[in-house]
Amino acid sequence: MKRRFSGEGTEALYREHAGKPVIELELKSLLQLFDSFDPAPFREKDLDPEAEEYIYNAVDEFPLKKPLEIMIHLPSTEVSAEIEADLKVAIKNHFSYKKLLTEIELKRLLDQGRKNFIIALTFLFLCLLVIRLLATFEESLVNTLFSEGLLIIGWVAMWEPVHIFLYGWWPIVHKRNIYEKITHMDVYIGTGSQAGEKAPGYLFTSKKSPD
Repeated sequence: MKRRFSGEGTEALYREHAGKPVIELELKSLLQLFDSFDPAPFREKDLDPEAEEYIYNAVDEFPLKKPLEIMIHLPSTEVSAEIEADLKVAIKNHFSYKKLLTEIELKRLLDQGRKNFIIALTFLFLCLLVIRLLATFEESLVNTLFSEGLLIIGWVAMWEPVHIFLYGWWPIVHKRNIYEKITHMDVYIGTGSQAGEKAPGYLFTSKKSPD
């Protein structure tokens, strides 16, 4: 992955096309964009993990509502209208699937949070009930220590569900929104080394063998 810096701010690191920052990938072969271990047909192949990470991180550098484009630079011998159409479908399919996985992850997290909340709330209720019963006995150091310990443990048990509902779901929703944005981004094919001559910002270049 090459990185070229020019100007200040995120947008200054990327070439623009029609007023939109362009996320560019320069490849020696179209096969470098995809996971070589995935036996699925072309349109259903998973992207190469490094290419996926690069696209995700580049999109994440911009505000969610900022329009962006993806430009794939390939040798002229591999460029055609059919390849461009298939490439758009392949990228959309890949990130649509990633979005689906994050939605499943979010659902599981919230379901777990609800279960944990019921368990923790029940445990806290029992702790408070025992504390109330202990209050009917003569006050002693052991009684006080046990009561205070139950109170602390009861509230500590509430931490995990509270963390899930206050903080835990945000990163997953953010990831889902990034995947959603990528699925709607325009994808174009460029040719060869034009990216290296024109792009002032980040440029992904695969280290994989084109074979």
